[in-house]
Amino acid sequence: MRRLFQIVRVVFIAGFLGAMGASGYVAWLLLRDLPSLETLDDLRFTATSTFYTRDGIPIADLASVEDGRAIARQLVRLGEVSPAAVVAVVVSEDQRFFEHYGIDFIRLLGGLYYTLRGDLQGGSTITTQVVKNTLLRDLAFERRSISGLERKLKEFPLAVQIERRYSKEEILEMYLNVVPWGGNAQGIWAAAHAYFGKEPSELNLAEGAFLAVLLPAPNPRYLDYPSTRRRMRVLLNNMVSEGWISQADADAAWRYKLVPKGWEAAYDDSGNLKSARLVDPSVRIVPERNVRLAPYFVFEVQRYLREKIGSDKLRNQGGLRIITTLDLKMQTAAERAVAGRRLPDQAQLAMIGLEPNSGEVLAMVGARPGTEGEFNRATQAWRSPGSAIKPFTYGIALEAGWTQATTVRDSPVEYPTPQGVWRPKNFDGRFLDRPVSLRYALDRSLNLPAIRTAEAIGVQRLGDKLRSAGFRLTGNMAVLANSIGGGADITPIGLAAAYSSFVNGGYWIEPRLVLRVEDSNGRVIYQPETKKVLLWTPQVAFQIWDMLKGFVYDVPPGFRSSLAWEARIPGRIVGGKTGTSDDAVDLWFAGASRGLVATLWVGRDDHKPQRMGGVEPSSSMVNPPIWRDFIEQALRGRPAGDFPQPSGLVLANFDLLTGNDSSSGIAALFPDRQVQRTQTVVRDAPPQPTQITRPGPAIASTSAYQTIAVDRGTNCLASLETPTERLVWLQVPDSRVNDYRCN
Repeated sequence: MRRLFQIVRVVFIAGFLGAMGASGYVAWLLLRDLPSLETLDDLRFTATSTFYTRDGIPIADLASVEDGRAIARQLVRLGEVSPAAVVAVVVSEDQRFFEHYGIDFIRLLGGLYYTLRGDLQGGSTITTQVVKNTLLRDLAFERRSISGLERKLKEFPLAVQIERRYSKEEILEMYLNVVPWGGNAQGIWAAAHAYFGKEPSELNLAEGAFLAVLLPAPNPRYLDYPSTRRRMRVLLNNMVSEGWISQADADAAWRYKLVPKGWEAAYDDSGNLKSARLVDPSVRIVPERNVRLAPYFVFEVQRYLREKIGSDKLRNQGGLRIITTLDLKMQTAAERAVAGRRLPDQAQLAMIGLEPNSGEVLAMVGARPGTEGEFNRATQAWRSPGSAIKPFTYGIALEAGWTQATTVRDSPVEYPTPQGVWRPKNFDGRFLDRPVSLRYALDRSLNLPAIRTAEAIGVQRLGDKLRSAGFRLTGNMAVLANSIGGGADITPIGLAAAYSSFVNGGYWIEPRLVLRVEDSNGRVIYQPETKKVLLWTPQVAFQIWDMLKGFVYDVPPGFRSSLAWEARIPGRIVGGKTGTSDDAVDLWFAGASRGLVATLWVGRDDHKPQRMGGVEPSSSMVNPPIWRDFIEQALRGRPAGDFPQPSGLVLANFDLLTGNDSSSGIAALFPDRQVQRTQTVVRDAPPQPTQITRPGPAIASTSAYQTIAVDRGTNCLASLETPTERLVWLQVPDSRVNDYRCN
């Protein structure tokens, strides 16, 4: 018997030692390769990105993506959380947090006891939960038992290391930012918004207690508000007994009529719950994209940043502060201007407000109010500009040495094409059958003079200018119809960028949506540069602007008003141009006033002809009043006056119709060397291009005039070697071509 006892003892000791050895080996396997705390310093949490106006007003939140799902999280400092909420979380989740060193053995045993009784309570401390949700997050999402054991064994030594490295306040701040709070809310910022729609700093004691008792099972506890309410009572009592709050504070919090989002609740005067009904649990889910203001602008910024900084930084990392160019006052003015307007049947619209020197987009309306979807007509709708293209047609003529007083015939033309003979007409089908000044032609938006001008100056030259200004030409081919808007299209934001060149010294400017992007630490990670392309000299650009002002203010002979008289704003100088494509498919007004360039487009998404009361509308009837209302409100309180005029231009008067000198005629700007537009023939030297009489009619079929290229440096006919920037295009009688042959 004694021998048997000895054998049993040996077997027991051997088994015990073997078990200890095996356990030690398993523990060694599980505890090896512990994550370094250095990684915690560099750890980047996915977080919600926020879009701001240029003045720092939040307009949208974009949830980040974590483990394949959209989550809401915004990193906050401990000082940005209500102290009442912080205390409630500490007392509820880790009552001895400020006493232990990362592991609370009393809580471990208590958590096991209550869990066995059916009341789920965690045994983890705040510190071990930081470890679980950061350093061991991958293991925390594993569901295999060995991974759960490995995670638990690794939590304890890592928790001790964290306690040695960080202060209690730093650990608590980490916890409040990483703990899941039900739904897709991660951290207390998301929880405050998900359940109460407020910032963490605004949480009161009752709301803080509610959030605290949701942990560690937030989803089921949210769905059972009566039980959660009872847990709140227990928590408030514990906070009193621990000396964190007074009994009066606890009673006031209990009487507070707390109603989490998604619930309806009624209370008696003592704060006891009389009834509670879950109405819509989905409202606590923080939307993947929460847009407060300017939705189409936000959509566009999001698309832009995907391209510029990538989806990874924008969604997978997140936590960005996106400072946009949006001006809230101007955006409000734009939305009010388009609201409730009478438009053609089934018409859509888009409006853009742009700062002409920087290209910063200050306001954007991408659709008619009430429209669903993300298709942004301000940036994605390529439409025919109609007559809004004509300032570019006349601009290349001014480049070639023509002036506002240069005359072009307003008479019929026809051109054979593979599809038949093209016989363009003016909008009203009538013509004067006589020469008219360029300014008159633009004032009345005449098609025939514009076509003749493009033919005289050169279609290719016009096409090059239009491409540089952002227009898209059909088949990338320049044709005469481009001069009146045919065979070309552009977006509303593109037209605003192109029109900026008339008032910013001659530059096409790339529209800019973002001022800068900062990461969660405030470091600037993206800041776009202003991009410009020189389209005109400052003098040519400002002459075009002078013509655009004339389109609004001139009253041509025989008419009572201008075509854009409804764009006038008392006390402000404005200029612009309407545009109506064939069959009124597209209606435009593009223009500017000091500090702002704006375009308004109206049309149908299906590109069908528009009708208004059964009648074909015109842009001069529909667009200017809306544009005016926007500009007037957007610029209210800002400096008025005109854009700065460059040197080298002077005012002179001429007859608007004939172009002849007239002291009682319209005042317009001319290059200072072209004010005297008549000259004496000088036979011993070639004439100066800037002093010639106004060119003859721009009609290709006539043999009386030729278009020639002159070197502005020598005033002689240009050669193949003449630099493009020195070319001046002139239309002169055949009899005078030899005057420019210098050799």
